[in-house]
Amino acid sequence: MKYIIGILIAVMLFSCSGRQSEKTESISEINNEWITYNDTTDAGFILTFRYPNNLALADVIDNCRCVGQKIKNKDTNQGTDSTNNRQWCICMQDIADYPVNSLISSWKTLYKGQVTENRDTITIDNLKALQVTFKSNIPETSYRKLIYLKKRSTLFEIMNVSEATNKDFETFYKSLTIKNYSKARK
Repeated sequence: MKYIIGILIAVMLFSCSGRQSEKTESISEINNEWITYNDTTDAGFILTFRYPNNLALADVIDNCRCVGQKIKNKDTNQGTDSTNNRQWCICMQDIADYPVNSLISSWKTLYKGQVTENRDTITIDNLKALQVTFKSNIPETSYRKLIYLKKRSTLFEIMNVSEATNKDFETFYKSLTIKNYSKARK
């Protein structure tokens, strides 16, 4: 109990401080089933989301935060690419560099044969987002859900590559919060 109270106090102090100039990350266990992840990003956001405790959080790769089943990368010559299967990811890019329709088209090239694409609008953290779902008749690439939302000049791309986890994925992306913070001036 003291541990949880200590973490809550530290999080409150951290979030009240407007003078955070370096990247900080913290992971705190909220309950026995889901873990809350907080990351103060270089892009000026405090990114928070929850994920099941049976999934592993990977190191930041290509400005993405990914969770999935833990794996061992056997390619020791190239270094570790990922520590999990990247089941769900939240990636951040500059809006000007990555137009949404170009990203959607590039994902669509993964599919062979017939693919259906469904688009709809959802709300995440009081922001309108575009949700795109691909389904194919080929088992290796049968499903992918992509969600795109914009905040300031950043495009957030949220991905799910497994239809089997769709219900938990909804809990994952609905837990996402993106708060601005001011970097301290030097």
